[in-house]
Amino acid sequence: MEFDAALLALPVKMVLVAAIVVSGSLAAQKAGPFVGGLIATLPISAGPAYVVLAMDHGPAFIAESAVGSVSINVVTVIFAMTYAVLARRGAGGLGSIAGAIGVWLLAALAIRTMTPPLWFGLLVNAAALAVGVPLARRFSRVVIPASDGPRPVDLMLRALAVATLVGVLSVVSWHIGAVASGILALFPIVISSILVVTHRAIGGPAAGAVAASSVYGLAGFAAALTAVHLAAVPLGSTAALLIGLAICVAWNGMLFTLRLRRLRRVAAAA
Repeated sequence: MEFDAALLALPVKMVLVAAIVVSGSLAAQKAGPFVGGLIATLPISAGPAYVVLAMDHGPAFIAESAVGSVSINVVTVIFAMTYAVLARRGAGGLGSIAGAIGVWLLAALAIRTMTPPLWFGLLVNAAALAVGVPLARRFSRVVIPASDGPRPVDLMLRALAVATLVGVLSVVSWHIGAVASGILALFPIVISSILVVTHRAIGGPAAGAVAASSVYGLAGFAAALTAVHLAAVPLGSTAALLIGLAICVAWNGMLFTLRLRRLRRVAAAA
C-alpha cells in the first residue's frame, strides 16, 4: 500500500526536481569555474533524491543510506578529477564524460561490494581530498571565454535526466536496500550535465576547471552526509536533511566568501 502511494506521488516529485535542476544549472552556467563548481556540488540532485527516500522510508533507512553516500562521495571526487584530466588532454565532451562516468561506476561497484562503515568512508574522503584539492588549484587556473548560456534543449534534457534518476530511485529503493539507495542518490547526474553543456559551449579546459573546482564543495558534502547519518534516528529524517542542507550551504557560502575576499585583496594590491 505504501509502495502504491509512492508511485502515485512520483510524477509530482519528478516535476519538482526538474524545476530545481533547471534553476541550479542556469546559475552554474553563468558563473566562473570556482562558483560553478560550488553550485554543482550543492544537493540539487541528491537532496531531492533523499527527500524521496525520506517520504518512502523511515529515519533508520535514511541513516544507513547516508553511510553509503559518504563513501560514494569519494568516488565523485575521483569522477571530477578524471573529467578534468581528460578534458584538458582534449578527449572531447563525450569522451571525457564517458571516461569519468566509467570510473565512477567501477568505483561505486567496489564500494557496494565492500559496504564500508562510516569511519572508513570518512578516512578515504580525507585521503581523496588531500590529493584532489592541490590538483584542483592547478586545473582551475583557466580563463573562461564568454558564452551565450545553455540552449533550452540542453536544460530540458538535463532536467529530464535528473527527474528520471529520482523516479528510478523512488521505485528501486524498495528493492535494493538502504546502502545501494544512498549510492544511487549520489550518481553525478547534475555535475555531468553541467560539464557536458559547458564543454560544448566554451571548451574542454573551462569544463575541466568547473569539474576540478567542484572538489572544494565535495568536502562540505561529506560533512553534511555524516550529519544526516548521525541525526536521522534521534531527530527524524526531516530535521536530519535540513541539517545536511544547512551544512552544504554554509560550507559553500564560506568558500565563496573567502574567495571573494582574496580577489578583493589581489585587486587592491594591483
